[in-house]
Amino acid sequence: MPYDRPTVAANVGLGAARGAVQVGHAGPSTASAANDRDRSIPGPVLTGLAYGLVALPFVVALGRLLSQSSAHLILTDDLALIDLHTREAVAWHQQLGVFDRNGWSHPGPSYFYLLGMAFRIFGSNARSLFLGATFLNGAAAVACVAVVRRWTTATRALWSSFALGLLIFAMAASGAGNTTYSETVLGALVSPWNPLVVILPLLLLLLLCAGAMARSTLAAVGVLVVGTFVIQTDVSTFPLVAAASVAGGVTWLVRTLLRRRDPTATSGRPLAVRGRVLVVAGLGLVALAWVPPLVQQFTNNPGNVTLIYRYFTSGRPGHGWVTALGATAASTAVYLVGPSEVMLKALEGSQPNQVLAALVLVVTVAVGLAAVGLGRGRRPRFGAALGGLAALGCLAVAVGVSHLIGHIYGYLVVWAVVLPAAALISIGSVRFPGWASAGLSQHVGRARLRGALVGLVAVVSVASAVRVAAMPPLTRVSDPEVAQIAALVVPHLKPGETVSVDDVAAGHGKNDVLINIERFFGLVNVLDRDGYQPKVNKLWVVELAPGFFDNGTAPKTVLLTTWTAFSPSEHGYLGRVGDLAVAVVGRGQVPLTLI
Repeated sequence: MPYDRPTVAANVGLGAARGAVQVGHAGPSTASAANDRDRSIPGPVLTGLAYGLVALPFVVALGRLLSQSSAHLILTDDLALIDLHTREAVAWHQQLGVFDRNGWSHPGPSYFYLLGMAFRIFGSNARSLFLGATFLNGAAAVACVAVVRRWTTATRALWSSFALGLLIFAMAASGAGNTTYSETVLGALVSPWNPLVVILPLLLLLLLCAGAMARSTLAAVGVLVVGTFVIQTDVSTFPLVAAASVAGGVTWLVRTLLRRRDPTATSGRPLAVRGRVLVVAGLGLVALAWVPPLVQQFTNNPGNVTLIYRYFTSGRPGHGWVTALGATAASTAVYLVGPSEVMLKALEGSQPNQVLAALVLVVTVAVGLAAVGLGRGRRPRFGAALGGLAALGCLAVAVGVSHLIGHIYGYLVVWAVVLPAAALISIGSVRFPGWASAGLSQHVGRARLRGALVGLVAVVSVASAVRVAAMPPLTRVSDPEVAQIAALVVPHLKPGETVSVDDVAAGHGKNDVLINIERFFGLVNVLDRDGYQPKVNKLWVVELAPGFFDNGTAPKTVLLTTWTAFSPSEHGYLGRVGDLAVAVVGRGQVPLTLI
């Protein structure tokens, strides 16, 4: 039971103490403390401030996005695929998550179906992706405060909003120096890119795991719901999600069984009707979310789960512990230095701010363990449980990184930034020894402490809101080259026509593969959005879906090839866009330079 609800005995003791003070002569310190309590901010007001100040940056972000036009926004690369797959989800066709560069997709489509709700509300356009991601992040942040408030006091909930505020401020960084091509220059707080959209839900998962360890059935079901979303959206989070979920689930199960078998224990309060409905609904959502990937697994050979398993059990070498710990430290340091230190580079070898990163990792573990020590044997166990999960999470991330194959790109581990935030929330959620809290209240004053905390949270929240308000306009996400390619191609197609989109030599050493991937998927997405039926060869069908496979019957083919001096003389040549030659040819026609 949350410890901000005093027991009858505590109330009686408090009344007796107050009576004793009134009979005697209250000294200056006692009178001052009483007056200080009278001037302190009420709990409901603190709770409202905790919610409002966390939500403020997201409200500003939503306002910014809604105030800008949604027309003529052309996405490329990963965001183009997310846009396309969200439309597939709106049509109830999507079975898997975002495609991974290693030949498989992330486990499930729940993220696309959530974005589909934004499409239905705001329209099927690129802006809706950013609106959906922003709303999802904001809802997760507010839910984090709600979980902390459920298990602690209003003051501690406000403290959690401060820890969250620091994370939100880091995510709100925008501009080319803080972002990669895939997440766009708008920044992580509003980006629909899957490695970033899991960050705040992952922190919510850790808080729910701590609630489950304090024997909350609703929190345990919440772990399943949020964990399903996080793993389906970004499988690289699996080590942390698995470690936290197992710790929370096993602790919840053991404590529940022991409680039921203890004849001396008072029976816990059963779930109300609303609670039972939420449990059933949560379990139903989890089961429903796993239907599409399971259908895909058993109707394809090999299925996506098999491909993921083969990749991670291929026996190819991973990374040593020093490298793994360094990458983990770099990702946790994002909490202080922002995403620029990890998102633009691979995390092997020497890193900028390496000493600071190591210090953040050590402090995260130390603060988490300190929360365990302070909260051990005290009720509720929420703060101690969360501290243990923060420390355990650092180890889980390092183990996961050690098993990564190839370069440790920043986006693979940037979500580990939640661990310092979890540790900070944990240390503020435990009850300190009576002499320490009493001494602090006596020398500083409860009203002053609460006022200072409100001011601190307000500063962080306003700073995040200002940073969001200064982010580049939405038009910066649009790629002009894809728009130029589409402008050349569309006049040569019939409305709704099936058309093959091919780069002919991509992946075979004749073209610039990166250029083709970015613009190639951007063009496929534009054609699909505008009602055409784009098809691709088997090299690219994995990134899209089996329904996009070109069986050779399309009457026309759009060719994107590397421009040369001979390109203007080829069949169907339409023009040059950047380094690409754009052509539309009839079925069976191939430029001579590619034969």
